[in-house]
Amino acid sequence: MKIIFLASGKFSIPTLQLLANYRPEIELMLISQPDRNKGRGRKIAPTPARETALDLGIETKTPKSVNSQEGQQIIADFAPDYLVLVDYGIKLSPETIALPKSASINLHPSLLPAYRGPAPMPWALINGEPITGVTTQMIGEEIDCGNILLQEPTFILDHETLPQLAERLGRLGAPLIWRTISELNDGTLQSSPQDERLASKAPKLKKEDGLIDWQSPAVDLFNRIRGLNPWPGTYTFLRGKRVKIITAQPALGTYLLPPGALFIENNQLLVGCGQADTLRIDELQIAGKPPRTAADFLRGHKINDNDTFNSK
Repeated sequence: MKIIFLASGKFSIPTLQLLANYRPEIELMLISQPDRNKGRGRKIAPTPARETALDLGIETKTPKSVNSQEGQQIIADFAPDYLVLVDYGIKLSPETIALPKSASINLHPSLLPAYRGPAPMPWALINGEPITGVTTQMIGEEIDCGNILLQEPTFILDHETLPQLAERLGRLGAPLIWRTISELNDGTLQSSPQDERLASKAPKLKKEDGLIDWQSPAVDLFNRIRGLNPWPGTYTFLRGKRVKIITAQPALGTYLLPPGALFIENNQLLVGCGQADTLRIDELQIAGKPPRTAADFLRGHKINDNDTFNSK
C-alpha cells in the first residue's frame, strides 16, 4: 500500500509516527509546506511534520502548493493508494483530491459536523463543550463537509488548555486514521453523509478574539482563556498597559465586584466579572515583561482601590 501523508503542524506528528511504524508494509511519503523563517532569529526551519519525517527517514517533498503542477506531478509519480491529510494547512483542489487510486481522507479534531473550519479545538473550549473528539472523513470540495468515515469521542477535561487538548486529540486520531485506511482497504468501511442540521462553524481566530469582556460570566472567561492559549492569547489593559491573562479560574466565594474591578485577598488577584462572578488570576504578563504568577506580580505592583482591567 502506498500513502502520501499531507501534514505540517504538530497535531499531525502522532499519525506520522504511527504510519512510519507500518513500514515496509506501506510505502510512505510526506508532503509538507515549505520551510519558513521561524523564531526571533528568523532562521529557516522545516515544519514540525517535516522535521519528524526527516528524523524517521521518510522521504519528504515541499512544493509551494500541492495543488500546483509541481505538487500534482509529485503525487502522480508516487501513484499513491491514499492521500491522508492531517493539519496540512492548504485546501485541496478537486483535481488533487482525485489523484490517489483509492481515496483522499482527512483527520479533523471535532465530531463533525460540529465545528467545521480551521479552529475546532479553540472554539470547543471557548464554548465550554463537555465532549469533543476526532473524525476521519472523505475529503470533499467544501472544507470539512465530506462524508464521515469513523469517529472517536472523548470528554474535555475540566482544566484542559488548548495545547493539552491538541496533544491528546492528536494521539487519539492516529489509530483512528490507521483503522480507517485498513477498513477502506478491506472494503469493510462505508462512509455516511453529514447531517447539515447539526453543523456548526469554527472560524479562523483573530487577535481581537482575545480581548476580554469583563461583563461576561467568570466561567465564560475561564473557557476563553484556556481556549485561546497560546494564540492569540487573552488580554486586557491596566493603566493603559496591555496585560495578557495566561491562566485563571472562577473564584470561590461572593465578592460583588464591578466588572473589571481588582481586589486583593490572601495574596490572590481577583477580578469582578458579569453576573456578580469573580475570576482569580493565576498567571499574567505585562507587555514587554516575562510571564509572572499573580503573587509575583502583586509583589512588584501596587494595586489601588480604584484599579480596574479595561478594554484599552
